[in-house]
Amino acid sequence: MDPVLLRQVCRTYSLDSVGVPALRDIDLTIRADCFTVISGPSGSGKTTLLNLIGGIDRPDAGVGAGEVIVAGQPLRSLSDDALADFRARHLGFVFQNFNLLPVLTAAENIEYPLRLTGASPQRRRERVRELLAAVGLAELGDRRPGQLSGGQRQRVAIARALACAPALVLADEPTANLDSATGAAIIALMRRMQREQQVSFVFSSHDPQVLAAADDRVFLRDGRITAVERAAGASETLEEVSA
Repeated sequence: MDPVLLRQVCRTYSLDSVGVPALRDIDLTIRADCFTVISGPSGSGKTTLLNLIGGIDRPDAGVGAGEVIVAGQPLRSLSDDALADFRARHLGFVFQNFNLLPVLTAAENIEYPLRLTGASPQRRRERVRELLAAVGLAELGDRRPGQLSGGQRQRVAIARALACAPALVLADEPTANLDSATGAAIIALMRRMQREQQVSFVFSSHDPQVLAAADDRVFLRDGRITAVERAAGASETLEEVSA
């Protein structure tokens, strides 16, 4: 099953009582077990699209409004509480500013989403140990974020995103605050984790390194998809995407 389907999705924001369209008529399938990058100029709608996929924002309502389906679940039908629970169990998030809790150790940050979903203490210990080793931080689990480099903090953030074995990990500009060498190492790590953990990754990014590593590339401009390039080398134009 493809992890994400969007059909005729629109998102409009109000600015001084004037509707400002952020996304218009988005039709998109994000394939399973792929590294997908959403790219476009500033203001093109990348973050809005990522937020809709992650259930952080909702599409426009009303008759004929579009639908966002993630891991087989139509998000529109979920209440706010049910949506929060769905995110906790099925989605992982990686942010450009890491968003680690500064008072917790690396291990405790990774463990936190497992606590939220009620995992047993034994399961939490095993999963944290497994993920710390997987991201190359087995010896640094007792350090707090302030004692780690930017690259190490992003590794912790990736491990935290994978803690509950999600179907999908969403990453908003994950290399934006890293130097090019560290960014390349983080991309390689996420690519390896995508294969090993059998999870789909979706990024918003303009980083050429991220684009080069992608299986699929989705290009936005002015709130519309202009092209989708698939791993096999085929390129879909706007007309093909809309068909």
